[in-house]
Amino acid sequence: MKEGRRRDGRKSPDGGVAVRNRLAALFSRAGKSIRDAVYPENITCDVCGAELVAPTRYNLCAACTEEMPFVSGRRCLNCGLPVNDEADWCLRCMKTDSAYLLNRSPLVYAGKARALVYSLKFGGKKYIAKLLGAMMSDTFLTCGMEGEIIVPVPMTEKDLKKRGFNQSELLAREIGARLGIAALPALVKTRDTAPQKELSGRERANNLKGCFTAAFSEYLAGRKILLVDDVFTTGATADECARTLLKAGAASVSVLTAAVTKPAPAVEKGDGTTAEVCDDVI
Repeated sequence: MKEGRRRDGRKSPDGGVAVRNRLAALFSRAGKSIRDAVYPENITCDVCGAELVAPTRYNLCAACTEEMPFVSGRRCLNCGLPVNDEADWCLRCMKTDSAYLLNRSPLVYAGKARALVYSLKFGGKKYIAKLLGAMMSDTFLTCGMEGEIIVPVPMTEKDLKKRGFNQSELLAREIGARLGIAALPALVKTRDTAPQKELSGRERANNLKGCFTAAFSEYLAGRKILLVDDVFTTGATADECARTLLKAGAASVSVLTAAVTKPAPAVEKGDGTTAEVCDDVI
């Protein structure tokens, strides 16, 4: 055990370690203050980096705001994807029986929205969770959604260590702070699963079956749950999470995601079956 010196000259255990820890904390705070002064938040666009000349609702310049694929108009009652006709459901959801009530998203997963999600998920730009969280919070309010507890879609310990963070948890915390709703890690992913890309909707569902378990069931019982994730693709993940939460006693589950994908064209696989190819969504 390392020792330091007391004022009376005698050695004291762990004194040197304590001093080093205090110095490290001091330098960390000083470094953050310098970074905040040199690179303050909310002065450049989160997408293109252009300087923002005036305060904006979202941290976007006028050009990127104009090009951002926001969801608008008539939506599918299930997944929230914009629909161009009088149908209540999109083609993807017409034969879907979901455990969750609905999904809503502020963005369609394309163009600059896709770039934002990628920058957060794979580029390590965690500050983008603030931008997406603001959009998602507004969607929650404008769509009249309900939720008493926010639950992020979990990752396995292996995947969490590999990426360093769970983007769904970052989004859940941001939304919770904005809406005044507690965020709780009430789902645990208990096993690794095969990548979801290039799997059909049925294969995705089978791939995820039984891989989630509920925690903190005493807080879930009788509560309306808001499940948060980054992208809604086929709904397989949301459905399996919702079934797990409902089994644990939740009253209902609604889903809020940053972006919703358009149904991909089905292609024939080598075994004669078909699958929606989503090569950039996992």
